[in-house]
Amino acid sequence: MEYDLIIVGAGPAGLSAALNAEYLKLKSLVLDSDRAGGALSQSYPWKEVDSYLGFNDMTGRQIANRVVDHVRGVGVEIKDMEEVTAIEIKDKKFHVTTENSSYVSKAVVVATGIRGTQRKLRVPGEGLEGVSHFVTSVRKYAGKNVVVVGGGNSAADCALGLVEAGAGVWLAHRRDELRATGENKEKLLKSGVRMRWSTVVERVEGDGRVEKVVLKDKKTGKTESVDAESLVICIGSVPSKDYLEGLGIKMDGAMVKVDENGMTNIPGVFAAGDIVCSIKRITQALASGEKAAYGAFKFIRNPYWE
Repeated sequence: MEYDLIIVGAGPAGLSAALNAEYLKLKSLVLDSDRAGGALSQSYPWKEVDSYLGFNDMTGRQIANRVVDHVRGVGVEIKDMEEVTAIEIKDKKFHVTTENSSYVSKAVVVATGIRGTQRKLRVPGEGLEGVSHFVTSVRKYAGKNVVVVGGGNSAADCALGLVEAGAGVWLAHRRDELRATGENKEKLLKSGVRMRWSTVVERVEGDGRVEKVVLKDKKTGKTESVDAESLVICIGSVPSKDYLEGLGIKMDGAMVKVDENGMTNIPGVFAAGDIVCSIKRITQALASGEKAAYGAFKFIRNPYWE
């Protein structure tokens, strides 16, 4: 089946593009390798969102469900659990291949975020059961000891959520200052999280699953063995961009370069969300998704006023 627009990624940016594409009467399809909703539903379903104006009393999953229902409700076709493996240009059209099928469109919006492949610590014992890269439910950690590694908002949010749920939490950061927001820094100081500055994980010990996490102070060289059932690694990810590079899309590190219409250097390929926004916020993702949809509309309907 041929579409006007195929949107890769069903997070806030992709769904915003889809909603505006429907408004502009573009026949569109949204594809996602996971459940629709993006990081809101996949990485922080339990966290109350406090940076999205007017939605401060809702969790990530609740907001994700609302926006997905909204977009599906206006008639947009969303296919989740269908990972895009290749995008090719043939006869001035885009042929999008997934694990299950293939589709054709006149333009493409890439809104895949920056999650990609999670970075690893590369230490002994990292493969034990109990080591993870995000927390889908903080309540299951109640009464348990958890070591969180990282210095950004993901690590801070995770540590705060876990300690509020009744877990014993250590937060290890390789530097002596967090990269998290001022608000998260203040919350951590008032919480029961045990901060370990200039500290790295030396190894993880256990018989099949995590039993101890050995931490090393980079300045003193001293080690500390923490009795813990879990280790959560929040040190970022390496974006999955193989098919983007295959198209010849210009990148700036992990970011995709776009023009004022949200279009990449490849005519007809647009990008939105965390892969173009320096500020990783829902509102930024929504705005960039809307821009990409309008850019795609002008590209497809060129000249668009006829």
